[in-house]
Amino acid sequence: MYKIDLPFTIKNIPARTVVGIARRTTGADGRSTKDMMAAWATFLQTNASAKIKNRAVPPIMYAVYSDYETDWRGAFSYLIGCGVTRAGTVPEGMEVRKIPAQTYAVFSAKGQMPDEVLAIWSMVWLSDLPRTYTFDFEVYDSRFTRPKAREVDVCVAVDPEEIKKAE
Repeated sequence: MYKIDLPFTIKNIPARTVVGIARRTTGADGRSTKDMMAAWATFLQTNASAKIKNRAVPPIMYAVYSDYETDWRGAFSYLIGCGVTRAGTVPEGMEVRKIPAQTYAVFSAKGQMPDEVLAIWSMVWLSDLPRTYTFDFEVYDSRFTRPKAREVDVCVAVDPEEIKKAE
């Protein structure tokens, strides 16, 4: 089917809204890793989640990739934040991402974090998945908080027509 050595499922995922701290970055020269870690650090150190109103219950954090200039090697926006029921008033220094309903290849990262998430992205970048480069995201829900067997979903937007052709 596709040149990727990881199991994944194809899912239609409904729209969602996320509020959080964003950075514009690029896949060039390892810059994105530094910028993403800085966004996480700022989010956690400032207790940003406590400032976000209308958080979804149960609480879920998301890492959202959007506004791709080209593909994974070009510039894109990265946001770490909380799922909300509605955006409402956005705290100063934060932004909103409205992720539309789309078709995704969903991978499950299990084990040592963030190593497992990075391993999935490395394989996705080198794969021939028919990516749309619209919105991709990671889901950090209650499975991520387990002391052992942590788990994160990595959702990569794909072209549903191209997926159907490959089946």
